[in-house]
Amino acid sequence: MMKFSLSSFTFLSILGFCASLACGQRVHLAPRLHSGQVLFYRIDFSVVRDTRTESRVASPELPPTARLAISGILQVEVVATSANGLQLKTYFSERESASATSTQSNAPAGTADTPVQVSIAPNGVASQLKGYEQLSAEQKAAWADWLSRFTTSMTFPSGGVHPGQRWHSEEPETTPAPIAGLTWSKNFQYVHDEPCPKLAGSSNSMPNQSSLASEPCAVILVRATLRQKSPAKDSTPQDYKLNNLKTRGIASGQNETILYISQSSGLLVRATEDARQSMDVSIALSDGSNQLRSSLTAKSRSETVLLPDPPR
Repeated sequence: MMKFSLSSFTFLSILGFCASLACGQRVHLAPRLHSGQVLFYRIDFSVVRDTRTESRVASPELPPTARLAISGILQVEVVATSANGLQLKTYFSERESASATSTQSNAPAGTADTPVQVSIAPNGVASQLKGYEQLSAEQKAAWADWLSRFTTSMTFPSGGVHPGQRWHSEEPETTPAPIAGLTWSKNFQYVHDEPCPKLAGSSNSMPNQSSLASEPCAVILVRATLRQKSPAKDSTPQDYKLNNLKTRGIASGQNETILYISQSSGLLVRATEDARQSMDVSIALSDGSNQLRSSLTAKSRSETVLLPDPPR
């Protein structure tokens, strides 16, 4: 799955200063969970993708424009916790889902409430994924987006972070692509602390909402840039070379994410992310024959919110 983001927030409104004493107080923001704990997240995810393809042989039947949107509730059960990380089981229930393309879609329909199991190491790396392939394309996109936000704080500096702190990380893009050497360059900023955001549309039927809103949340701003280390004239990945193919092209992307993380529990309370990504690539046999050129642009937007009470 491709990664996306670009925020509509006015960051000047949240950038702030902290006193020197407060800036020196480090906090650890990794989630602190216990076996048997159950969490509920509301997830809203949408993406628009435009694709243009040219071929010397034949025009492949690819939809030039695709839109995907999904909204649902993710139930997260903590199966086990240890020094080696977390074991989680999740269930995704769609509230509403809509996808449309300019041509027919052959994507299999997913099953509601399909369980997905995952192990997460202390550094946020996910493994032993079971059940993910049974989800629909929309559910996969929403689930993967939630996992990326949920585990972000597990990648923070091990010594803790403090308001005003900035740090940097580099992560390889692991999604298969026809361009080699793609890396995400991420810049983090611990902007400031503020009360955890109140769930929109909450009412007195949610008694824990007021206590959640009174907790302090760390506001983290993440700006990520997709960088290409391979040359544009020969960007061929190794698996393409093994199949006697050669690629030429460029890829780029910009993500901006805002995270609200509870200081008391380390839980992700809210995340918003907007993204843009583009790719222009030519794929041909090693001798230059049967060339296909594809140009892709995509925009996505997502919001993840921790629900203070189980949904009805």
